[in-house]
Amino acid sequence: MNQQQTPIIRHRVSRYTLAVAVILSALLISGCFENYGRLKHTDGVTKAFQTYQVEPDYKYYYYGRTNMPYAIVGIDRTYHMRSRVWREVDHDTEQFRKMIFWVWDDVRVPFHLSGAHITDPGGKKVGIWYSGIWYAAVRFEENNRIVIMPDMPFLGGPTR
Repeated sequence: MNQQQTPIIRHRVSRYTLAVAVILSALLISGCFENYGRLKHTDGVTKAFQTYQVEPDYKYYYYGRTNMPYAIVGIDRTYHMRSRVWREVDHDTEQFRKMIFWVWDDVRVPFHLSGAHITDPGGKKVGIWYSGIWYAAVRFEENNRIVIMPDMPFLGGPTR
């Protein structure tokens, strides 16, 4: 049986070419995240929510139903959220306390509720977060507008 051999072609990539490719990739990726903040999970925020000792100067919003919200956030008053899915709630009410108590928690991972600092792209704290959902996109827009979208694959959210 006659087998034809395919010649192996080897490309030599210079270190310079590789370095340029890495730098360009890093610039492209970092440009995609320049207006995004993040959640920094901390036990202090979790405890503040669970003991109803939240930051009094923040504006509070909830995402979901009043009797079982998916998330509750407090945002520095220099920012605003104009959203159809986040609703404002007064932190000094019995309704707010009930919301904290009944925040949705993933039944597959019990006691998974967590608090976090919400930070801007520069790492400055601009709010707090409380939820059984650990991840969210936090985008900062013009005129101090903040957009927060929790990662909710169980409801057909961003990862689907």
